[in-house]
Amino acid sequence: MTQKNIKTFIFFLIITLWGYFSFPIEILQINTNNEIQYAYTADAKAYVKSYFTTLLLTVSSIIIGIVLGFSLAILRFSKIKFLNLIIDEYIDIIRGTPVILQLMIFAFVIFTFIDNLYAAILALGLNSSAYIAEIVRAGINSVDKGQMEAARAMGLSYKITMKEIILPQAIKSTLPALANEFISLFKETSAVGFISVLDITMQSKSLQALLYNPKPIIFTGLVYYVNVKIFTLIVKKLEKRLNSND
Repeated sequence: MTQKNIKTFIFFLIITLWGYFSFPIEILQINTNNEIQYAYTADAKAYVKSYFTTLLLTVSSIIIGIVLGFSLAILRFSKIKFLNLIIDEYIDIIRGTPVILQLMIFAFVIFTFIDNLYAAILALGLNSSAYIAEIVRAGINSVDKGQMEAARAMGLSYKITMKEIILPQAIKSTLPALANEFISLFKETSAVGFISVLDITMQSKSLQALLYNPKPIIFTGLVYYVNVKIFTLIVKKLEKRLNSND
């Protein structure tokens, strides 16, 4: 048995045992009491819906984080001192305050006129952008400065040089760090319950209160684990494919 097969076996063994001992089977059981049966069915549907809410939060926040984070990283290489000062302060404020506090400020102070779900997306996206900006900046700095000088000497503009030569190399070197940031963001979505957004963690707490059983929360841990595992495998394949082109 190869090492890959062993890892696959261990993975499926873990999720099988974890799921068997933690899945709240009560939400699927048929009860002669129609009211209880309806309540359990509704909770099962709500749990699935909350999972997709978590995915929506993650994907939307990642998009905002990537767009804004890359933009900030590139702008930091400009020679405008005031702009660099503003960007540095923005990054320090975001990284220096808890994500829960940011969620509360966005939902209850700044964006009181929109749904808390959208406020959470903006808060998580901006939070991620600060970390992505630092990751990308470090990646750009890791590229030999002689490549920028050579490209400019050949007549290429700064924008084209950055887009066609520097950024592709920076992305390749920072891919593992970016993947870790996306995984952290996925797990940080569990904090949105503090502003009354019904994500999968918040829904599992509601199920725990209904069933008087910690199984829903423990099973939610399995859901997070499987999603992170799948994302990690996708990133590894992407990283392997990028390295094969060297």
